[in-house]
This record gives sequence, structure tokens and C-alpha cells, in this order.
Amino acid sequence: MEPEKVLEAARAHAYAEAIGDMDATLATLGPDPVFEFYPARLTLKGWDTIEKFYREQYSTFSARVVDAEVFGEWANDNTAIQEYSVTVKNADDDGRVTYRVLSMSPVLDDGKLAGERLFTDDGFLRALLGDLYDLCEPIA
Repeated sequence: MEPEKVLEAARAHAYAEAIGDMDATLATLGPDPVFEFYPARLTLKGWDTIEKFYREQYSTFSARVVDAEVFGEWANDNTAIQEYSVTVKNADDDGRVTYRVLSMSPVLDDGKLAGERLFTDDGFLRALLGDLYDLCEPIA
């Protein structure tokens, strides 16, 4: 697939997340998505788990997001990379934390994402995943 089409697939996923359309977000994913988190070396995988994340947790996380900024995007013929920051309100006070994230999204031949590999710190993962953090499995 041409790099611009790969990047378009990642952008469509990010846009659907940003507007809170979970049906559209899930429609951007392949049948057995895998989300990996580094350097924590944790994973969430499988359709049921990822759907649970988007339908039950993502709105809680997105309600806490007060700002996001994309710094760069790159792609080759099968993976898109997006570097961005996300500013999140603390759950228990009025404070805010800005996290840097590097997201790698492998794209399948049909234009759907195979999942995401996020490089970020544990604070962002806990904010993003909420109680679902405990469902993460270690990556061998």
C-alpha cells in the first residue's frame, strides 16, 4: 500500500477517536487487533478486549483530555507513525499532565489497522486504560 494511504488509515482512526465515534473507530480496526505499550511491555489484544476498551473506557479518558498536538507523521508501505502530546486533567484534582506519545500503527492490506504500538510512560497508560489497565498481559 502506498505510504499516503497508510497514513490516511491512521488518521481516520485518530479522527474517529477524537470525535468520540466508537463505531467508526472500531471500523478502522482489523479482526484481531493488538495494542502494545512500551516501555511497559504490556499488551491488550483481541476484538472483545479492544471493543470493551473503546465502548467502556475511552469516553472516560477522552473527557479528561484538554489538549492534543501532533508533532509529526510518517509512513512506509505498511506502518504509520504519529508523534503527539496529550494533556489530561488529573482524575482527583484540577491539575493537568502533558504526555508525549509515539504511536506506530501497522496497516493491513485491506486498509484496516492491525492495532497500535504506543511508546509512552506509565502515567499515560493508566489514564488511557483506567481499570482496564489490569487486563493488560506482559509481553514476553
